[in-house]
Amino acid sequence: MSRFSRHALVLALLLTSTSALAGAQWVQARTVLNTCGYFSNAQAEITLTYRNDDLPWGTRVFLIYGWGGSSGPSSAFDWAPAPQTVEVRAVAPYHWGTTVTGIIRARSSTQYSSINYVWKVVLPDGHEFYEKGNDSTWGYYAADFSQVPTPCTNTAGSFIGTPTPLTITTVVKN
Repeated sequence: MSRFSRHALVLALLLTSTSALAGAQWVQARTVLNTCGYFSNAQAEITLTYRNDDLPWGTRVFLIYGWGGSSGPSSAFDWAPAPQTVEVRAVAPYHWGTTVTGIIRARSSTQYSSINYVWKVVLPDGHEFYEKGNDSTWGYYAADFSQVPTPCTNTAGSFIGTPTPLTITTVVKN
């Protein structure tokens, strides 16, 4: 075996072994304006799905999330109003999913533009880890829904239209 082929084999094994450990995820959103007349508030419905084929049966998954946005041009925030934790149910083998809703805009109030979140994974033996896309201390995922169409409806809490897939970014915070 040549030196080059040996290095290529080691690289291939490394990529194969580390890619199998990572989880995959999807986030979709629908937003709606809760009146077709005078503006009152806008609401979002966010569906999040997590998949990790390497987790053993009996694993529990939790979503820790908050809203990102601003209350003015120079006042951005990450976890408003406070981080929420929900247990995520299994929707298929090695897949967990949940849907969260919230008011994202109200007259003379804060405007949210993203959902910021971390997956907390608890293994059957009690060991836990946080899936956040990076190794920073306080890092997290962010999915921006600011460009999702917002149709109006006169039925509060009634979401219409097809969910829009969101781009997920990882935020590094130490």
